[in-house]
Amino acid sequence: METLTIVTVLYRSGEMLAETVPTWVRSAADLPVRFVFADNWPEDGCEKVIGDCLDDDRYAYLPDSSNPGFAAGCNRAVAGVTTSHVLLLNPDVWLPDDALTRILAAIAEDPDRPIAVGLAMHGGEYVGIDLNPISLFIDRASTVSRAPLGPSGGAAVFPTDLFRRFGGFYEHLFAWGEDADLAFRLYASGLRTRELDLVLPHAGGHSVEGDNKLQGFRAFLLARNRLLVAARTFTWPLMLVAIPVLALAHLALAARRVRQGLLRPFLRGLGHGLRQGPAARRQWRGARFGFGSLFSYLKGRRA
Repeated sequence: METLTIVTVLYRSGEMLAETVPTWVRSAADLPVRFVFADNWPEDGCEKVIGDCLDDDRYAYLPDSSNPGFAAGCNRAVAGVTTSHVLLLNPDVWLPDDALTRILAAIAEDPDRPIAVGLAMHGGEYVGIDLNPISLFIDRASTVSRAPLGPSGGAAVFPTDLFRRFGGFYEHLFAWGEDADLAFRLYASGLRTRELDLVLPHAGGHSVEGDNKLQGFRAFLLARNRLLVAARTFTWPLMLVAIPVLALAHLALAARRVRQGLLRPFLRGLGHGLRQGPAARRQWRGARFGFGSLFSYLKGRRA
């Protein structure tokens, strides 16, 4: 019986996938691993790349030209998974030959917890998600002593039933921040993420690189989604403290967006976040991240 399904959301990923998916196939070899590809931009040849590399009975290809976003693509892919675990893996990540063997060994050792897999990108190494007083959530540097808040969506292992039980990713976020939203909810519910001593080469940002319109859309989503993640996942006492901190932080972020020429979509994102926050909060009724969770996280140490 197959243990692991690799779930990958594609968007303008044809050229990148042609480089990375052969390394996935070599790493998978004869292991109990399947693949599901949710393609949000089906016109750039990804289906052929996949078909040339994998046997038909080893993968599912789910095209959707409406581009519902990364979060929805992940949820749709996981909905049809029959294996015990899923590995969410970005298409611009290369797998060393022993990567999947090591991931399967980590699953067997502790099958009930999420696993954050490391990524090497932009000259640094990162494992999972960390809290940040300015941007709220950030890629966690591998040198940080405390354990990850949760896995990064770029390389994350989840027990399939656990991912579904928490509703997967909040689809309204579309992209950028959906993994942090889930991480806060998991942590508030007492679920801790393991860190795997494995770092995967990651290009990072291939879907928006060189496109000013998409860079603006990313700035909009990040500004909006920070507010929505806080509104959904923080307790009211923590929110009362976080609001002035976030307000000051967004002044600093606004200055950066001015230098990048992205102030207008950034401000539009803030406006949307403020308007949509109450509705986003009502859509999560589970445990929320409060001062107890915050103190536990800040004093936590990696296992």
